[in-house]
Amino acid sequence: MALTNLIDRLNEDAAVDGILLQLPLPAHLDASLLLERIRPDKDVDGFHPYNVGRLAQRIPLLRPCTPKGIIALLESTGVDLYGLDAVVVGASNIVWQAM
Repeated sequence: MALTNLIDRLNEDAAVDGILLQLPLPAHLDASLLLERIRPDKDVDGFHPYNVGRLAQRIPLLRPCTPKGIIALLESTGVDLYGLDAVVVGASNIVWQAM
């Protein structure tokens, strides 16, 4: 499969710092298999099972980009966020864990 070959090449390319697999994928592609193929240290979304497990243990290798961006945006307001609660609307199982 061309996509698995591309992921393998990107994994081995020292000039590539991160890989993002844009989801959802077409029905004929297995997202789980493709996400597992990405090296955990290049998985910018944090969807590799290794990264999900580390995130659940609160010791992430990388912080997923969406919640990191949300936190950066909130911090840019100057409001003290410590102790505040957040409501996350959506089906993501990654965004809320990283916040």
